[in-house]
Amino acid sequence: MDNDTRHTSDLKQILNRLRAMIDSTDNAVQTRRFDAFGIEALQVTYDQLTQIWTVREHREVRQFQFDDIDLVAIEIYDVLHDFKLIY
Repeated sequence: MDNDTRHTSDLKQILNRLRAMIDSTDNAVQTRRFDAFGIEALQVTYDQLTQIWTVREHREVRQFQFDDIDLVAIEIYDVLHDFKLIY
């Protein structure tokens, strides 16, 4: 598998998880953890009422808010990619 295919596959998996958060009906606020090598790298929360995504990155101890699923997916991908380079 070449790099472009792997990157596309990783982004697709991230987007699938994010879409599941939108579609979930069990709670208005959905939270998912994203990890690399079994270590949690970040946490994502989606508020279905406001449609706001909150991304909390653990290594840099910072938080971002987004209103666009694509931007959230790119941020998650970038954080996980950087995390994997470090470890």
